[in-house]
Amino acid sequence: MARKTTDKPLASSAPSRLQAELARRILRLLKDQGSGPGYHLIEQELCQQFGVSRTPIRGALKLLADQGAVQPRANRGFVLVEPVKNVPEADALRLQDEEDKRLFVAIAQARNIGRLPDECTQQEIMRQLGVKLTTIVRVLRQLSELGLVERKPGNGWSFQASINSARAQAESYAFRRVVEPALLLQPGFELDRNWLIATRARHMEFRHKPWRDVEAIEFYEINSDFHEQLARSSKNRYMLNAVQQQIQLRRFLNYQWDYGVERVYESIDEHMAILAALEAGKNEKASALMLSHLTTSAHHSLPFDDDTRAA
Repeated sequence: MARKTTDKPLASSAPSRLQAELARRILRLLKDQGSGPGYHLIEQELCQQFGVSRTPIRGALKLLADQGAVQPRANRGFVLVEPVKNVPEADALRLQDEEDKRLFVAIAQARNIGRLPDECTQQEIMRQLGVKLTTIVRVLRQLSELGLVERKPGNGWSFQASINSARAQAESYAFRRVVEPALLLQPGFELDRNWLIATRARHMEFRHKPWRDVEAIEFYEINSDFHEQLARSSKNRYMLNAVQQQIQLRRFLNYQWDYGVERVYESIDEHMAILAALEAGKNEKASALMLSHLTTSAHHSLPFDDDTRAA
């Protein structure tokens, strides 16, 4: 007998909130750059610019193609049709975004305390968290695009295992303290100056925002983009792959921030110091600052003594 399906299939025609927001941000970028007809949109560059994977970027570009703003070209991705004059207002998206962020945080908290199992249905999330089904569908779609959940054949969803044990977190920080300071010393290391300017501005803008729990999502994305881009600058594919795997592993846990707003500001200041050293060509100093940054982060994150923390 066929197994009964309790989750409604996701509509393929409706863009997710993430895709719609990325599409708007791409248009804003093109407008600010003054890009003209025929401008080639490169997926990898957009991934770096917005700190997301290829899947949501492709969805956003397809949405823009459906709207006639860009055109697909065989083996060339997408090109701009005409200069961008107007960017859609984001008021409605902002309201929906707040609702989605709250559910992101609620799911992260529920996962980390064991309230939500590794496999569950949309209806179970709705019962546990008291959220509308439409919001759950949007957020699960976003989590799927980020590689954090997978749709089970026929019924329900399966969460990617998060590092929700102290031992796993200790091992992650120990691994990162070996890899990330070393990638700044690679002979082929080359910092992307445009990214440096953009991420410095993004960090400082965030530092002056009033802190709320839902801001943990944006802070983590800024943080992960910082570490991933430095890994990419190393020109070492294996180091980049290791950092990307750690980012995926840590992503869901860090949507719940329990370390206080002062640690947010300290992290931003530490990032800025690392960037300043790299900008000045002082990579050995930057490497030492990265080691200090990760050690301090581990100290705030891990609730056990130094001997265990160093394991």
